[in-house]
Amino acid sequence: MNLEKAVNICGIIELVSPQFGCHVALTGGCLYKYGDRKDLDILFYRIRQTKEIDYQGLFAALVKIGFDTPKGFGWLFKTEYFGCPVDMFFPEEIGGGEYDPEYGKTPEQKRDDKPLFI
Repeated sequence: MNLEKAVNICGIIELVSPQFGCHVALTGGCLYKYGDRKDLDILFYRIRQTKEIDYQGLFAALVKIGFDTPKGFGWLFKTEYFGCPVDMFFPEEIGGGEYDPEYGKTPEQKRDDKPLFI
């Protein structure tokens, strides 16, 4: 996963997300580090004029356009888009389960944590 692919995936998500009360924003390593990353981190933020995000509708729409069924709780859900791991963050939500930082990782996955600017 790199910046170009991340922006394209965010654009695809943005085609459906406003009808469910939110927009999408790119964050994480794809945004601020060079090279390929292990996953895509995206933030969903509520449209101000909307009382709440329709999660069920959003998740169903994402599945229709190629995402795996999102799994998670509260502010963090995980999915994949054609084999690319995607972490979906919902900052207005409260947790409600146990977070497993190893979720979705394989032993081969290693991160290149070199900063973008030195």
